Amino acid sequence: MQRFLLVALAALLAACGGTAAPQADVTDLRLQRRGTAYPTLTGVLVNSGDAQITSADVFVTLYDADNRPMEDVLVQVRNVAAGDSARFEQRLDLAAGAAKLKYVGVN
Repeated sequence: MQRFLLVALAALLAACGGTAAPQADVTDLRLQRRGTAYPTLTGVLVNSGDAQITSADVFVTLYDADNRPMEDVLVQVRNVAAGDSARFEQRLDLAAGAAKLKYVGVN
C-alpha cells in the first residue's frame, strides 16, 4: 500500500509539473566577536535541492552566558542556486553568549 501511495504521489507531481521543494540547511553557525563590541552572527546557507532558493528565513535562538534563551533572530538569505551555498552575516545589538539554529524556512 505504501509503495502504491508513493507511486501515485510521484505521478501526480509529474502531471502537475511540480518540482521538488528546495532543501536548505545551515552550516558553520557562529557568534564572532571583535573587541568589546556586540557579536556578529555568521553562517552558511546550503541549498541541497534541485531548485533555486529565492528567499530563505533563517531563525536562530540566542542564549546568554548562563545558557538561557534570550531571543530569536531572523536572517534572510536570498538567491541561492541549486547545489550552491551563500554566507550570511548579521550584526547583533545584544551580548549573546551562544547561538543555535531553530528553523530554516524556504520561500
